[in-house]
Amino acid sequence: MKNLKIKNLSNKDIKGVNKLYNKYISETAFTFDIKEKSYEEKKEWANSFTKDSPYQCLVAYDGNNLIGFVSSRPFREKEAYFSSVETSVYIDKDYIGNGYGKILLDELFKRIDRFGVLRAYAFITKPNEMSEKLHNSMGFNHIGTLNKVGKKFEKYWDVGVFELHLPIKWLLL
Repeated sequence: MKNLKIKNLSNKDIKGVNKLYNKYISETAFTFDIKEKSYEEKKEWANSFTKDSPYQCLVAYDGNNLIGFVSSRPFREKEAYFSSVETSVYIDKDYIGNGYGKILLDELFKRIDRFGVLRAYAFITKPNEMSEKLHNSMGFNHIGTLNKVGKKFEKYWDVGVFELHLPIKWLLL
């Protein structure tokens, strides 16, 4: 992890982030997007983040290799939900299981702490043992399951709802 670099998403990162995300679209049910995203679509998505808001996207690199990314988005579009965010984490398969998801989430929570976020939510397609383990290790609690809420690859999938109470002192162990 000595070559680890974490930074806010920039235009230079969009191509790699899109390539990684498209792998998740085509190979897993961990995102309910079905059609791969174009560069322009991902660029529009990237423009929704700013380091001066609770809605941020961070990327991690090992040298020049993209490890993955983490993001916080509005939990829902209505104004009363301003103190809650939905988080997502995507790690390249070559880096899964090495603690990078935890490092990225930890850094994200440090960066959004000053914006008054009280709750973070993660929606995890079941089964996804690695993601559930990651979120549990960060203090997320499973608070419910949406049963057969999405259909992908000719199968209906359940989604676990995980909640984290913030703020917490985010220190890596």
